[in-house]
Amino acid sequence: MERLFILGCGSALPASGRNPTAQVLEHAGKFFLIDCGEGTQSRLRESKLSFDKITHIFISHLHGDHYLGLPGLISTMQLLGRERELVLYGPKALWDILQLQFNASNTRVSFPFRFVEVDAEKELLDTSNINVSSIKLNHRISCFGFIFKEKPKQRRINGLLVKQLEVPNYFMNNLREGQDYISSSGELYKNEFLTFPPRKSHSYAFCSDNRIKANFSDKLKGVSILYHESTFLHKELPRARKTFHTTVKEAAELAVEVKPDLLILGHYSARYKELKELKMEANAIFDSVLMGEDRLVVNFEKIDC
Repeated sequence: MERLFILGCGSALPASGRNPTAQVLEHAGKFFLIDCGEGTQSRLRESKLSFDKITHIFISHLHGDHYLGLPGLISTMQLLGRERELVLYGPKALWDILQLQFNASNTRVSFPFRFVEVDAEKELLDTSNINVSSIKLNHRISCFGFIFKEKPKQRRINGLLVKQLEVPNYFMNNLREGQDYISSSGELYKNEFLTFPPRKSHSYAFCSDNRIKANFSDKLKGVSILYHESTFLHKELPRARKTFHTTVKEAAELAVEVKPDLLILGHYSARYKELKELKMEANAIFDSVLMGEDRLVVNFEKIDC
């Protein structure tokens, strides 16, 4: 995983400068879209993110601020002549809603479009370099978060050294996989001498609307980057409980248990014009906190580990 693009950090009520929830996770030249609130396609344009590179879409639940931008986005993909397959993950009713919308507007999706129902905690996607699974969240309606785990990366070649030793090009993949090298004269060169350690494999947890339950942190053990909603300051705890949301303090306390390299907050109530007080509440408990804001780009490779 290379970068995370925050396209929307607001909650249900409109707020100046904050759009509803939407994120793009960049991985191996492809984009995973996570939630798709109103106006997501406009924000994709503003961020210069290619619609065609979106290969998978993950929708956490069916509150409007998390999915109402999806019908328009799919229609635009159709108008742009998309040919690449699109895989959508979400509640069963989401597929029913889309079919109703497409039937009413006489829209025919001509590109390969596959739907995967998210109805339990399970593995959703497994490739040679990433695994994606769902986790059950605690909200007013059925809601799931998503964990993206990179698999171990290959070692990095010491280009200057292998050139000096005239290691043949065909052996480079062997070096990346950890093999030692024996020269034509029979001399052995240990892999650690010819390569650098692999870059860290990150794991990213997206926790949408969620009233944290006891032992919820067990689902997140080992996550290096944690996004969790933080709709209210802790003084609004009764409202957070009533609406099945989380306070900033509670999200920070969760991070203390999970121990990620970075906690990213978001889904702020429109009542907060500035985020300074929320940041202070979080940092009083957990040091490594980033306030998610619209148009923020998080480079995973630059996160201190």
